[in-house]
Amino acid sequence: MTTENTEHVTARRTMSGLEYMRKLVAGEIDASPMARLLNIQVVEVEEGRVVVTAQPSLEFENGLHIAHGGFAATLLDTALGCAVNSVMPAGKIFTTLEMKINFTRAVTRNTGTLTCSAAVVHAGSRTATAEGRIIDAHGKVYAHGSATCILFRDTKENA
Repeated sequence: MTTENTEHVTARRTMSGLEYMRKLVAGEIDASPMARLLNIQVVEVEEGRVVVTAQPSLEFENGLHIAHGGFAATLLDTALGCAVNSVMPAGKIFTTLEMKINFTRAVTRNTGTLTCSAAVVHAGSRTATAEGRIIDAHGKVYAHGSATCILFRDTKENA
């Protein structure tokens, strides 16, 4: 585990998901390696709701010059997970158990910045659900979906 990843894990053990997400938005905590790789930025957070953005680029295109569906799926999964994270107490973590996505139009590098808003629908003691949508600057929907996350207490010292 890298020092950077250890810092993320330690931070989440000691602060709530909302505190963690607010520090991420403020630039006090570095984005995850995956978010940096895909240039995904968390731009807004409040309890149970987040907004993330990303810019499609050439590197995400398939042979048809359309962004691979995994790009939109990752953007949506990031937003859904961050929304769930924003309602978790210190030390309570989660992972995506199931995700459903509907692609409504093709994403290309000419699409421009995409915005994905996500909100928690349910947060219980064992599972949480969230739903979200990806739109462009004109409000056109590119994808929408939902996720179920399984919640658990982080008990590992070297997670």
